[in-house]
Amino acid sequence: MSVNAVCLIGLVAVRPTWDQESSLASVLVVTAGGDRAFRERHRVVVEPSMAGAVLALGVGQQIFVTGTVQRDHRNRVIVVARDLWPIGDVPSETTAGVSVGTHASPREHHRAGHWRRVSIGGPRERLVWVRTTTVGHDR
Repeated sequence: MSVNAVCLIGLVAVRPTWDQESSLASVLVVTAGGDRAFRERHRVVVEPSMAGAVLALGVGQQIFVTGTVQRDHRNRVIVVARDLWPIGDVPSETTAGVSVGTHASPREHHRAGHWRRVSIGGPRERLVWVRTTTVGHDR
């Protein structure tokens, strides 16, 4: 006997998408390990009945997903959601257009590694990892 069950708690990595051809909505969910050092990405696919709720999710919003693991038509591992609930609200955007400085580092310091969203709004929108670095040491 085998059990195929998945429970995920993670963050919405990019805006959810709707595939006209298959009539399925999908969202990329990023989860963190216990030590918060490693992250995994999970493609979560939902049926049309839940598509409206999924398409309303915002980037950075925390969600809870239950479902099963399957393979799609391109043999990629996906999570087919049975239930999907938003846990928190969509993070507020920072105030656009407010200038707070010159972006010049006043002194040498370490900048922590972090995730950055690139190609926002395009077909190649994704998260990339920016490594830890030392900034402000060129002076």
